[in-house]
Amino acid sequence: MRRNHCWIGGIEILALLVLLPVISSGATANKDSKAPTAKEKVIYSFQGGTDGANPMSDLVLDSSGNLYGTTNNGGGANEYGTVFELKRNGESWREQVLYRFQDGADGEYPQAGLIFDSSGNLYGTTERGGPGDLGTVFKLAPNGKGGWTHSILYSFVVGAYPSSDLVFDANGNLYGTTLFGGVNSCEGAPACGTVFELIKQSNGSWTGSTLYQFAGPPNDGGIPSSGVVLDSAGNLYGMTVAGGSNHCFLQRFPGCGVVYKLTPDGKGNWTETVLFNFARGNGLAVSPSAGLLIDEDGDHLVGTTLQGGDGLGTIFALDESNNATWKQVVLHRFYENRDGRSPVGQLITDSNHNLFGVTIEGGGVVGGAGMVFELQLTKEGHWNETILHDFAGGTDGSYPEGGLVSDGNGHLYGTTSQGGTATCSEGQNLCGTVYEITP
Repeated sequence: MRRNHCWIGGIEILALLVLLPVISSGATANKDSKAPTAKEKVIYSFQGGTDGANPMSDLVLDSSGNLYGTTNNGGGANEYGTVFELKRNGESWREQVLYRFQDGADGEYPQAGLIFDSSGNLYGTTERGGPGDLGTVFKLAPNGKGGWTHSILYSFVVGAYPSSDLVFDANGNLYGTTLFGGVNSCEGAPACGTVFELIKQSNGSWTGSTLYQFAGPPNDGGIPSSGVVLDSAGNLYGMTVAGGSNHCFLQRFPGCGVVYKLTPDGKGNWTETVLFNFARGNGLAVSPSAGLLIDEDGDHLVGTTLQGGDGLGTIFALDESNNATWKQVVLHRFYENRDGRSPVGQLITDSNHNLFGVTIEGGGVVGGAGMVFELQLTKEGHWNETILHDFAGGTDGSYPEGGLVSDGNGHLYGTTSQGGTATCSEGQNLCGTVYEITP
């Protein structure tokens, strides 16, 4: 039976952004939002069988422009999910399933996206599965015969339920987070979550370790809403959807969320610092939902929140001042209908420093199936929103949970967790799509 999963945060990729000065735009109300300006096309509609169902991840492109991602369900008799490729064939696309998760021992329910190494191997996580059913880190290696070989690099024991993308450092080590697990209990959750590292050994094996276990409120974050990103010095940054010193509740979890930094000492030890505690009120952002964009020095950060502003989510920036305090500026507040609600998934940027992302709900359609948006930075330092596409539901797709990827020519690609042409086993819960946005 297919398992339903509640979403907490989005998916993230490493992105470096040299930010220009940011000034709040004051946000644009529904009546001032413009109609969608770009062309959207569904390039693949999952059928819910062996091809997979319900993608929740972002996508990754290879050098030939082919797309790779995961589905949270489908694939085989157990419906434990898939890893897939969409190969471009002229104006059309053809799906190939690279791996179907089989029996739980090899992993279940991949929710995060994938990353490549320099040799063309793919790496990802499964939210469940492995010996303790707490999730896995896996590798897919091309076998030279058109197929891929699956191997488990790590099965979780301390952390539980990895749901965000991995990231490599300069030495080829992997880093990520788990939603739950660790030794510290959070109200409404089994434990507050962890940050982990995998180090490749000379014999090709991988050694995993827990770098940090979140302690929860009031002095620490809880339940990481995203993976981590690296600055040029090798420090790790991330966010938690809950925890911190202020009072909010999202899906029963206490706290408004935090931004944190993990600093290595060069001897294998890491020190965590809470850089910023989110707080409700005054139109500010609360409850972070996806990964951070950072500059090389790590003193300019941009992210998304599920709540805040007027209660429906924000795009925010944090800037470090000379006295090492951090100031929050809200770049945009969402207003649900034409404007979207609850941004999720990793933001991406273009060469002009414009921001692109998705909201899981809201948009112009009754019921609000989500949308794709762009924020453009004006000469005056304000941010103006353009709606690139409103999802119509049905065959058009609905409820995007992963972020976007760009091919460098202005084309954007993403997934919707529902919608499409096929009906999955939950009745009207359609099986999901992959879409392309053309400017």
